[in-house]
Amino acid sequence: MQAIDHIHLKGELFTIGTFHCPTHYPYFHNTGPTEGHLVVFPRTPVCITQAGRRPVITDPNVVMFYNKGQEYQRDKISERGDTCEWFSFSPDVLVSAIQPYDAQVQGRWERPFRFSHGPSDPESYLQQRLITEYVRQTDAPDMLYVEETLLATLNRVIENSYRARYGRSPDGKHTTHKEHLDLVHAVKTILATRYHEPLTVKQIATEVYSSPYHLCRVFQKITGLTIHAYRTQLRLHTSLECVAQPGTSLTQLSHALGFSSHSHFTASFRRTFGASPSTFRRSASTRSVRQMSNFLTV
Repeated sequence: MQAIDHIHLKGELFTIGTFHCPTHYPYFHNTGPTEGHLVVFPRTPVCITQAGRRPVITDPNVVMFYNKGQEYQRDKISERGDTCEWFSFSPDVLVSAIQPYDAQVQGRWERPFRFSHGPSDPESYLQQRLITEYVRQTDAPDMLYVEETLLATLNRVIENSYRARYGRSPDGKHTTHKEHLDLVHAVKTILATRYHEPLTVKQIATEVYSSPYHLCRVFQKITGLTIHAYRTQLRLHTSLECVAQPGTSLTQLSHALGFSSHSHFTASFRRTFGASPSTFRRSASTRSVRQMSNFLTV
């Protein structure tokens, strides 16, 4: 059996993949240098020695960091070999993520990771597994959801790694509260009329002159919601009056709102309002929905 390196999704900011190398693979000890800047979540225990660094026993409690072109050696611990999920990020995303904890990263874009590994917290480990399964099983994954989940996970593992080594809080320069409010206002302005579009974090960040990483952090800090959650709420609130119209096709409405399918729309609607669109239609009049919508905030 050969080593299997499978890419599940490639976006503008990231690539999501899984890797498995059996112990009897002829090149188990050295599968070559990394082809990108990687954050790796091991599933199986294995010993990794990056060139110039001490050996690390990797297991699900560890997150591994690899700069592009990193040479390393792999040694067997378990007969299960080396199995992991890996995430490749663009240099600008990594620099933005690391800069609050390490201002010197601005001078080392080619090697943004200062150390080889850090702790894997339960939330990050769960989220990366869930997002990998989501993109594997979904024909047209919601890129905004995927991007925000990955950037939030990246933030946690970077912060945890620096705190574990230095006990350090973010030491980068921060924009003022007014600038944060202005940034969120700009994003809300875009979503107000384009909530039905399959916008990505990078597209929105480009339009508001921000980095994707900074944008996600600020928006959630100010609103208490991710951009994806805010957009979904906006879609659902907007749907109420249309759902109450007897002649409205729920399938057509779901696509017009930007949902990937009728079932996706129905599940989101039920989760938010406690009833399916069809049940809501039977119990609500157009007039009552119009009155209700005046009290909904987005």
